Amino acid sequence: MNLPLPLRKIKVLVLPLVLLFAVCFSSQASHIRAGNIYYKSDTTAARNPLRFFFTLVTYSVAPPPFEDLEATLHFGDCTSQRVPRESRTLLPNGQVFMNVYRFEHTFAGAGTYAVTHTVGSQGGIVNISSSLKPDFFLQSTITVDPFLNPNRSPIFQHVPVDVPARNRVFTHNSGAIDADGDSLSFKLITPLAPNGTNACGNPLGIAAPGFSGLENFLGRQDPSAPAGVNLNRDTGLLTWNSPSLQGTYNIAIKVEEWRKGRLIGTMIRDMLLFAQEDPSTVTGISEEWKQQISFYPNPASGVLSVKAPAAVKVRAAQAFNSVGKQVTSLLPQKSAEGWVLDVRHLPDGFYLLNLQTDQGPLVQRVVVKH
Repeated sequence: MNLPLPLRKIKVLVLPLVLLFAVCFSSQASHIRAGNIYYKSDTTAARNPLRFFFTLVTYSVAPPPFEDLEATLHFGDCTSQRVPRESRTLLPNGQVFMNVYRFEHTFAGAGTYAVTHTVGSQGGIVNISSSLKPDFFLQSTITVDPFLNPNRSPIFQHVPVDVPARNRVFTHNSGAIDADGDSLSFKLITPLAPNGTNACGNPLGIAAPGFSGLENFLGRQDPSAPAGVNLNRDTGLLTWNSPSLQGTYNIAIKVEEWRKGRLIGTMIRDMLLFAQEDPSTVTGISEEWKQQISFYPNPASGVLSVKAPAAVKVRAAQAFNSVGKQVTSLLPQKSAEGWVLDVRHLPDGFYLLNLQTDQGPLVQRVVVKH
């Protein structure tokens, strides 16, 4: 059952408030990195074969530009439910949060239902020609059948935070396992994008416009690995030999669940991959110099100071956001202790600063919080 939001009680909105809301919504559109929807039929003592439990898992950048405190799931039967976020966990890489939302729904009858959640969007995607990823369209399909034994969806053991390197073989394995022993089959598919709703409000999806597969972005081939892009249909191992361009890519992996030759469920993991420069081709500033350089305050709200020896001259600086897109160039200004960078114009969030010095490049993680 949907809970009414405070905004729904407001009958008259002045134009400035409408514009402010629109700007805030737009700024919230680039935080999601990946997501999927798990499902499980009722396994309680008083089992109802029409009752299902769903877990929506999303992965968002850290620190977050805003909070997804609630999420809505559409059950494919003209109904939906909005729930508060159950948990948010910072992953070991310190750059991505895992967000969990739980839902419960009883269907009116047997059938196959497409369960859907849409959220966020992302600019600067290398393999989407419009350079703007439409909203994430996360979807799982379930079979509701009173004569089917209880069913649990596959579970991904590995989180989608792998980082490809340009001109190096990249592999990703979601580590999907099925507790019921059902057979799993994996496919690379075109990511889906929202395309309105049907007559009763179920979201409709289409292939993301302007999408190009990873096979169109191949760099230096490594003869020790399969050529091109391959997804093992039995194990789910993705091999990309190899990324040709640095930047953010969008892929979607569909997992099919089979029982005795019958397709009983599917689940899509939609995810972004940020391909970085091949580290073997980058000569960075030496450890000796690096130990003499410090950044403060961090988090920064106005000016970020770079304390450095006189021999280290900062020539230029670029700021990259948490999905690897360059957002601005910064002009280093000399100070008594080294250099300063004006970050007042940067929105709150996590950034990688790429500093070009006369001792070599230096990358520093910083947080901007006004």
